[in-house]
Amino acid sequence: MGRYLTTTVFLVLTPILLLHLLISSSSGASFNSNESRVCISKGGRFQPYESEGKPPKSAYREFKDLNLCRVFSGKTCCSASQMQYASLAVKNLANYGEATKDCLGLFELLECSICYSNVGIRQGPPRICASFCDRVFEACSDAYFSSDAIKQVKLPCGANKDTICEKASKWVSNGTAFCNATGFTVQTADDSAEEPCYGSKASFEPFIELEYLVQMLLSLQLFSVGLVLLVSWETWRERQARIQRNPVARRLRRNMIRRRVFQI
Repeated sequence: MGRYLTTTVFLVLTPILLLHLLISSSSGASFNSNESRVCISKGGRFQPYESEGKPPKSAYREFKDLNLCRVFSGKTCCSASQMQYASLAVKNLANYGEATKDCLGLFELLECSICYSNVGIRQGPPRICASFCDRVFEACSDAYFSSDAIKQVKLPCGANKDTICEKASKWVSNGTAFCNATGFTVQTADDSAEEPCYGSKASFEPFIELEYLVQMLLSLQLFSVGLVLLVSWETWRERQARIQRNPVARRLRRNMIRRRVFQI
């Protein structure tokens, strides 16, 4: 029985432990290990970091609860306030902006830039690669945005019926202008270690691989749970078969059942 219990616990917990290990290691892969680098609020339309002045850290719970930007949860400056603000922008784009699936996915990645550790530790608004801005604008040019007079930026249309909403292509004509209009800065030069920008192929590759590994491990965890249930069923069947073959055990079992019936 002890060996069976140990095997059961091992089968269930191993995928979970591996999942946390992979997220921690992969999310910090592009982050310099120098712990003196700390979170710096972005200003503009972006909510201040609650972890201002502290190194990026893991935030699994906040990311899990809001189901947004989860690939950055291993090492980030984000907390619930940033997540809720980004989530609202994406929801407005989906509900009122008439955005396509590609637009929603790319715009979510754009909004999630503030949660990327290398963005969080640098001064100023998130620095986006011009090539990525072009991709977002191409996908979202027919989605509807409005002007936020207070923040002086363009944001996805919301529930306010008094707001004037127009397609992004009516406001701006290219990706660089789109990112600038939505509150980001744009880097036209290629992504590099000296001048990194968010949205390059190199910046996303570790997280694409991570998502694949996460799906693999979740499948493994489901398989492990199924295997545990199967082992439990087979163990119960063997125990019942032994009882049926043993007359003494059969009599004891009948007596136990009778006593329970009388007690009831």
